[in-house]
Amino acid sequence: MTAIATSRHASTPSTTETASQPAVAIAHGRNTVNFFPHLPTYSDPKTGLLSKLPSKWIPYAQLMRIDRPGGFYAFYFPYLIGTMYSACIALTPPKPLTLLSLAAILLPFNILLRGAACTWNDNVDQDFDRRVERCRHRPVARGAVSTTAAHVFTLAQMAAGYPVLMSFPEKCKLHMLITVLLFAAYAFMKRITYYPQAFLGFPFAWALFFCIAALGMEPFGEHTAPTLALFGANILWTIVYDTIYAHQDIADDEKAGVKGMALRFRNSTKLLASLLAVCQAVLLVLCGLWADFGMVYFVGTVGCVTAAMACYIYSVDLKNPESCGAWFHDQFWLVGAGFVAGLMGEYFSRLAEHRDGVV
Repeated sequence: MTAIATSRHASTPSTTETASQPAVAIAHGRNTVNFFPHLPTYSDPKTGLLSKLPSKWIPYAQLMRIDRPGGFYAFYFPYLIGTMYSACIALTPPKPLTLLSLAAILLPFNILLRGAACTWNDNVDQDFDRRVERCRHRPVARGAVSTTAAHVFTLAQMAAGYPVLMSFPEKCKLHMLITVLLFAAYAFMKRITYYPQAFLGFPFAWALFFCIAALGMEPFGEHTAPTLALFGANILWTIVYDTIYAHQDIADDEKAGVKGMALRFRNSTKLLASLLAVCQAVLLVLCGLWADFGMVYFVGTVGCVTAAMACYIYSVDLKNPESCGAWFHDQFWLVGAGFVAGLMGEYFSRLAEHRDGVV
């Protein structure tokens, strides 16, 4: 049995182990514990995007998860949903080019926001990650990036995103500050509650308020009721997909002391997810009614999201980690696309009416 190595260019770390204890590796002067000495050691990717990068860059690219788009969709889709919803409730529908520009600016911004959130989370969770098979090779957990370097990298990504944030209206800055603080606090939730997924839903859904402010409106103004309904629907979406995703690590999480809804509802996750999906559909209906949206929204968003959630919950195999991981990625293009499609249809319907002088 060998201990975890940090990269293919690193010298072989020294290890100590007994038959009843995990291996201890000394990498770059830091002790890291290998709780899975019977499994293959780390080696840098030989294929894909990361294999094209210099070896020293790879740990930082992994902290940003640039090779794993599924998590990026979790960040970016709420901003697309928020952008289209904001366009639908605007007194004068914004031009399509305005919305495209907003979506384009939010793309790199969310890459950095996600990177900073993941880096922070990996740093806080490094002791947990070493005890979870799927996470044991994360850069901080394996010793490729020090705790201090990871904190510096978190701040660097936030600093890189700051000039982009400055291009948005002043009120957006407060909403982004709240988002960042919520993501920072989330990293500690799995230590104190079995409902960290419920907490995680808030920073993701907060994108709705940011986008409304980005188009110069007040999130809690005339459209408070439909906005809060859509906000709640986004929270429920996050709870469902992140709880299902967590089933990949349920055995290791229990041993490591990681709390979560997958553990709390391990024998009734699909029932819980189904009930939450029904509540989500009700909230989407209320959002449409209170915002006076047309049939295209109810068919496109309510209908498509409800059908996509049903397909997702029915099809995923909670006992198969590969199924949980694959569906986590794929459901964003089903559920997220449903959210955006109906709102986009509603926007173009209102834009056409405005141009025809109907409104």
